[in-house]
Amino acid sequence: MSKRIYLQILFWLIIAGINIGFGIYFLPLKLVIFSTLFVLFFQAIVFYVNSYVLFPRYFSLAITVRFILVTTAFILIVTLCQTLADYFYVAKLIMKEMPFGKPHMTMIFMRSFFWLVFIDMISTVYMMQDRIRKQAEQTQQIIAEKLNTELKLLKAQINPHFIFNTLNNIYSLTYMKSEKAPESVLKLSQMLRYVIEECEQEKVSLKSEIKYIENYIAFQQMKSPGEQNIVFDYEQADCDAFIPPMLFIPFIENSFKYSKIEDFESAFIDIHLTTNQDDLHFAIRNSIPKAGLRKPGAGTGIDNVKKRLEIIFPGKYTLQIQPEKNEFNVQLTIQIK
Repeated sequence: MSKRIYLQILFWLIIAGINIGFGIYFLPLKLVIFSTLFVLFFQAIVFYVNSYVLFPRYFSLAITVRFILVTTAFILIVTLCQTLADYFYVAKLIMKEMPFGKPHMTMIFMRSFFWLVFIDMISTVYMMQDRIRKQAEQTQQIIAEKLNTELKLLKAQINPHFIFNTLNNIYSLTYMKSEKAPESVLKLSQMLRYVIEECEQEKVSLKSEIKYIENYIAFQQMKSPGEQNIVFDYEQADCDAFIPPMLFIPFIENSFKYSKIEDFESAFIDIHLTTNQDDLHFAIRNSIPKAGLRKPGAGTGIDNVKKRLEIIFPGKYTLQIQPEKNEFNVQLTIQIK
């Protein structure tokens, strides 16, 4: 059973206990139970009619007078019915066991009225809390849908950005009439398959992301005839972990773009991926030529990553971007469990 049903059962047990407590010292148990069930019947009518008919139809924070008038009229009608039944039937049964006289109808009416007002107030508070809870859930759902839409738009930006950069690289190889151009097209097809097929998923295995990064690095190395100083270390990473796709590529793209590693022998790029029980740590460090090149900044790709991190890992990631004189460092840690 749901939590709401348990709360209602507990509520009625408490109310029944209070009713029994008032009569157990004066009446036989059989009459106490009968009297309690009689009272609970009318109290339940007020509680549930208010909860499922009057409150949904008439309650409004802007206009409370209408709700108060309708519920008061309803309580008076139920009180009158309970009073008449009590006075002409229940009171007669109780009188046989009680030494004092029959209670006055006014006293019965007032007692019943105040009890039913109390029950009605409990019912109203209960329904107000339920309405607030539902509104909070709806608000959370709207926020979640908004974030999901924004995340899809951010992911949609990845593919054109990737294709644009890659086609530029192939153009460069073709323009230089490089023998590596056919191989570069093959690498492109492998990367496109990953981007189009796997990146549509919410998360991908770290193994798939690593394979994509390796293909990307190999693709970039084709632009240079010489050997490049590139380190990609993932020996201490759990390849079975799952992460959002294409989180690291914008940082790697920037490292190739600003280090100009194909032009300078002293240029380097160091990439490290490690995981522990709860976290994944990505670190990348690249050289920056001393003269003739602009310093790296936050482009579209980096802004995209920041927004995605804020949506997917709110409060569960740290990102440090540290531009220095001759180096550029990025440290990203995310909670993956």
